[in-house]
Amino acid sequence: MKVKLRDCAQLIKTRVGMEKATYNNYVSTNNMLPNRGGIKFEDSNLPKSKTVNYYQKGDILISNIRPYFKKIWLADRDGTRSGDVLCFRSDDPKLLGKYLYCTLQSDHFFNYVVSTSKGTKMPRGDKEAILDYEFDLPTEKEQYKKYNPIIRIEEKIELNNQINDNLSKIQLLNLSKLINNKLYEISKIKDLEITVSDHVANGSFKALKDNVTYFDYPNYALFIRNVDFKNNLSGNKRYINKESYNYLKKSHLFGGEVVISNVADVGSVHRVPFIKKPMVVGNNQIFIKSKYHTMTDYLYVYFQSFWGQSAISSITSGSAQQKFNKTDFRSLEVPIPTKNWIQSNITPYVTLQDRIFNENQSLKRIKVTLLNHYF
Repeated sequence: MKVKLRDCAQLIKTRVGMEKATYNNYVSTNNMLPNRGGIKFEDSNLPKSKTVNYYQKGDILISNIRPYFKKIWLADRDGTRSGDVLCFRSDDPKLLGKYLYCTLQSDHFFNYVVSTSKGTKMPRGDKEAILDYEFDLPTEKEQYKKYNPIIRIEEKIELNNQINDNLSKIQLLNLSKLINNKLYEISKIKDLEITVSDHVANGSFKALKDNVTYFDYPNYALFIRNVDFKNNLSGNKRYINKESYNYLKKSHLFGGEVVISNVADVGSVHRVPFIKKPMVVGNNQIFIKSKYHTMTDYLYVYFQSFWGQSAISSITSGSAQQKFNKTDFRSLEVPIPTKNWIQSNITPYVTLQDRIFNENQSLKRIKVTLLNHYF
């Protein structure tokens, strides 16, 4: 049976006092992750209004700005949201909430919202058109059969994320013991067998402009920016062609490198995933890689730690825009443990995190396949 969204779901407009908004419950288009990535509350910025839009656990939140980013979240708590985040709730007992959630995260739905949106530079979904969206409403038994495998995949992805978070805590705890017990020697980055490079190592700004062509759709290689790492390589990415890739030979990435933002979002640390796609580091970042993968593993953990972040802060300058350069970075002194210590206390956990990341990427692809098949 075909139904319209407006006939079986509400577009919630409830507002509450600003005192209800917290950093752990406020949802905006900025802290929603693209490609059905959910939410990242630590990126919240609270508004300064007297009242704010409300949502409750089980509601479906969708970013209404640039709907092609496919930002959607099934609320796991009560909270508050910006006006550019739409909130849907089933009001038909025949429509199960999780079935509605899967319907609204399908490519079919998002393509419809994009096709009916208004504006060009920053398109917004047309609320009335969205409420006219038609979809199949089968029996409750059939709804469950369709949404259940998708929800189970999401639960597995979330469990994997929690495991990776715990593995990071173990690594930092091990590092803390190393530092406190002074089980290390001090070395400068430049004295270690480590490559430190970046995008501009390939040539002047004019040379880069003349020799590198960027694309907003898939091409030969990924041009990985800080925002791409933060989005776990979801959302709209930037690409370059093969000729550009060959020119950018000093910034090739193969997986396992440590990437650190050195302009604006200074000190943001990421590990390059192992994927079957040529990659180069994006602008405003440096990358480091040792000829010994265990050392690269260690530096990844170290520069995420309090001590590593303090070291980066010591070479960071600028008032309007914070930044540091490769020369100062190479002069940083870092505590270096033995290879055996790294192999026992760091590398096994980092390797497991890589495997879990790749498993999640596979699960996300399966999830999208199921969404497009059933919805």
